[in-house]
Amino acid sequence: MKFSKLGLGVGLTAALLLAPVSAMAEMSASAEIDERAKDPNLWPAPGRDNQLTRHSTLSDINTENVNKLNMVWSQSMSSLRGQEGQPVVIKLDDGTPMMYFVSGCPSMALCNVVQALDLTDPDQPKQIWNYVKKTDRDESAIPRACCDTINRGLNFAKGKVVFHTLDGFVIALDGKTGKEVWVTKHAYPEKGETHTGPTMIAENLVLAGFGGDEFAARGRIVAYNIEDGSEVWKCHSTGSDEDVCLTADFNKANPHHGTAGKDLGIITYPKGEWKIGGGAPWAWFSYDPELKLVYYSTGNPGHWSPSLRCGLENPTHEACNKFDPDLNSGPFDNKWSMTIFARKVDTGEAVWAYQMTPFDQWDYDGVNENILTDMEIDGKMVKALTHFDRNGFAYVLDRTDGTLLRAHKFVTVDWAEKIDLKTGRPIKVKEHSPFSIGVNTTTCPSAMGGKDQQPGSVDPKEPHIFYMPTNNWCMELEPQERTHTQQGTVYVFANVYMYPEKPGVTGKVKKFDVLTGKTIWEIPDPYPNWGGTMVTDGGLMFYGSLGGDFRAVDRESGKILWSRKLGSGIIGNPITYKIDGKQYVSVKSGLGGWIGLPVTAGLDMNDKFGAIGATAMAKATGLSNIPQGGNVYTFRLSD
Repeated sequence: MKFSKLGLGVGLTAALLLAPVSAMAEMSASAEIDERAKDPNLWPAPGRDNQLTRHSTLSDINTENVNKLNMVWSQSMSSLRGQEGQPVVIKLDDGTPMMYFVSGCPSMALCNVVQALDLTDPDQPKQIWNYVKKTDRDESAIPRACCDTINRGLNFAKGKVVFHTLDGFVIALDGKTGKEVWVTKHAYPEKGETHTGPTMIAENLVLAGFGGDEFAARGRIVAYNIEDGSEVWKCHSTGSDEDVCLTADFNKANPHHGTAGKDLGIITYPKGEWKIGGGAPWAWFSYDPELKLVYYSTGNPGHWSPSLRCGLENPTHEACNKFDPDLNSGPFDNKWSMTIFARKVDTGEAVWAYQMTPFDQWDYDGVNENILTDMEIDGKMVKALTHFDRNGFAYVLDRTDGTLLRAHKFVTVDWAEKIDLKTGRPIKVKEHSPFSIGVNTTTCPSAMGGKDQQPGSVDPKEPHIFYMPTNNWCMELEPQERTHTQQGTVYVFANVYMYPEKPGVTGKVKKFDVLTGKTIWEIPDPYPNWGGTMVTDGGLMFYGSLGGDFRAVDRESGKILWSRKLGSGIIGNPITYKIDGKQYVSVKSGLGGWIGLPVTAGLDMNDKFGAIGATAMAKATGLSNIPQGGNVYTFRLSD
């Protein structure tokens, strides 16, 4: 195997897990995060914890007093557009409370600015340093960023702020001074690779992917040593079993999901095209420290003309079109795109993988977050993984071995009748399967998905109930002839027109039961949802709208209890923390992302195919009337 057998920081004792902060130097980096997550006053990781629950036990702000919530401070993000992600809040080893956050990348001069705020006076934070990389920048990353020049957040462990840049650097800064500790070149824009992130810290490793499926990139995940940035292991999404880090035990419990021994990552593509086969892991990672397994998902298999992606030696449109365009049998799956992977943290070896949308025809990137909870399913306690996919299905799997347990539609879905739980495969609907070049096909949901990368939340005490931002629109997709196979060049080859499923409602936040498939309540919105949710023990769920409305909702009833208009559309994810006995709530504001790109990039709103279909949606929902601006806003109860 090509991947390293180094194991960094595995096997922590129970004593260490209960150690005081002064003993954190003895812990692995992710054990530090776990320890900080036990302190309800902090928000120590992008998802608050490495299980991505986005849940806080704080309850000072609750359903009875949330109407007294007011803004106490805001801070410029140093750039206008694309403020996805969230801050982290930790305490340094000297007890200083700190907030760190990173901006998007509107230009290389202001690309991914990191700010460090001292929260000792929590109502009037003080910036103690900021950082932006000045040298060796790659301007070509900006036009190659699909979609938009955003950044989904940074991490903190071992005294270091760890983050990534759009043009492919992974960087560790000293948390006290902002000085560079190490810099590693990870992604290469000339190969179509750009990094919107985030990275994740598991044991003593920094795990990084990148985007670029629409630029003919070849997806991979790389693990770096958090101490010096050196590479520990690397595993691809396509290619030979060796390149994908598969062994004989891969998918042992579910061989029907695909096994090693056949090089499926090669033979399910046309000859040689696995080298530009997409499958980039460009969004969220999660980690189970007991199983020592890292979980993430991969994106689409390159271009959007599926009839040129069937696995023939010399594929042509005419030859591929002889096959059933439903392609439910599986010979042309384009492995391992659209796949949830579980990998051993110390080596990268794949334990299991499950492909949600084999032979993708709709750009249903599978990169949405995999949330880890333990829930009772069919009378048995299960270490579960829940994934709300772009394709409109909410999946529940046993995260120990990849067994599929549930798959329910959570939005309107017509491209598939259902997911066959025995085979794990979707039962595709021919009428809604774009296949022939030049033929327009309607499909729900659109390529932006029933839910895109915007993360949901869950209270582990109710492990099957999820609070999900959803998108509610459909599309017309017309595959086009392919004109080139060059990496780093736009590689879509499709006309896409997106439109609201129902006029006036393009987004809904839902409280959804993944075991029954039932929506408990929903909040409709005229704008699509492109920001995440957060739940607290105060009985509240927080989220922001693209219209700029930041809201607190009664978790039980779904009633909006409080709302404030912020300076721009919200595509960021709320956090909460507590200092000096007062609970605070923060969120980024700043229109952008794929849905906001037509506005932030100044595209022609009359081009209904612009930004791969986003322009039509931006025009239909009036996003051009939403001002741009990048800020972190922070709220607390009035005295």
